Amino acid sequence: MIKAVIFDLDGTLVDTIEDLKDALNASLKQNGYNISYSRKQTMDLVGSGIRNLCKNAIENITCQEEDIDKVLSSFIINYDKMQINHSKPYGGVIELLDYIKQKNIKCAVFSNKKYENTVYIVKHLFKENTFDFIYGKKEGYPLKPDTRALDLILDELKVKKEEVLYVGDSDVDMKTAINGNLIKVAVTYGYRDKNILLSYNPDYIVSSPLEIKSILEQIK
Repeated sequence: MIKAVIFDLDGTLVDTIEDLKDALNASLKQNGYNISYSRKQTMDLVGSGIRNLCKNAIENITCQEEDIDKVLSSFIINYDKMQINHSKPYGGVIELLDYIKQKNIKCAVFSNKKYENTVYIVKHLFKENTFDFIYGKKEGYPLKPDTRALDLILDELKVKKEEVLYVGDSDVDMKTAINGNLIKVAVTYGYRDKNILLSYNPDYIVSSPLEIKSILEQIK
């Protein structure tokens, strides 16, 4: 029986890419880089935390740590201002979360996004008490696909690994589920190509959030 569902945030619950793109492009311009990224290009850069986002954005120009730090500092300021300008839950997500709540299944967010941004977005885009636990990047815990933060979430939810669905849209998410020995659900409406997700042999693959309801009904 499934007793908990752990969701990635960006590209899984919420389409955040426009605000990430705008914050990144503004940061690059402020630091003298004559480059900008499209929505699709930004999708390819995200998933491994904001420092890696900034590093990946300028890696063809410079790999100097001080340059990455400058873009990162600008990005943090810009994203704090822009983070819910365009971001919104994917169609069907709210209904899915309501269903999970009705079934008394625990629900958590597990993101590589900075903790403060993760909580801010969740609190502004979802009803209060939708999630039993919200995790964003904290000092002392490495990013996904490392599972040390995942173990923290499992302890908080008081569930066993075999009782958990892990839902995500990226290769990082699939690696996290594999490393954590969780049931992995790949979503194809997010930021990664379906073929990339299939290469990790997900237990389930869905093209709509509402398809996850059927998975929960199947696993007894």
